[in-house]
Amino acid sequence: MAGSKETSDEAEADRSDEAWIRTANSDQAIRVRSLTMMLDKGTTLIDARLVEQEDGLWVIFFRLSDRPGEYRLNMAKFDQPKTYKDVALAIASIREDLHYVGPITCVTDRHGDLEPQKAV
Repeated sequence: MAGSKETSDEAEADRSDEAWIRTANSDQAIRVRSLTMMLDKGTTLIDARLVEQEDGLWVIFFRLSDRPGEYRLNMAKFDQPKTYKDVALAIASIREDLHYVGPITCVTDRHGDLEPQKAV
């Protein structure tokens, strides 16, 4: 058992040096239903990221303990991303539905709204 603990500590140390890199195949996705079944069988989320799209909707990306790469969370019945209008609701879904309590990175793809407001 001690060897298992050391391996776990080494894996955690290795993860601390990792970075989120959007790859050419960033459309790898897993539907909510499939992810739920995987989590029930022992797979865990090791990282989560929220991306605000240009339309203002939030999409969840995550990394799994037993698969390499990043995955987008898709809707249960469609091959489209599951989106959230409210970032707080997306975070609550990650915490409560996906049982992930680690850090969540939030980034935006919106660029037009970043100009400073002029005083009237």
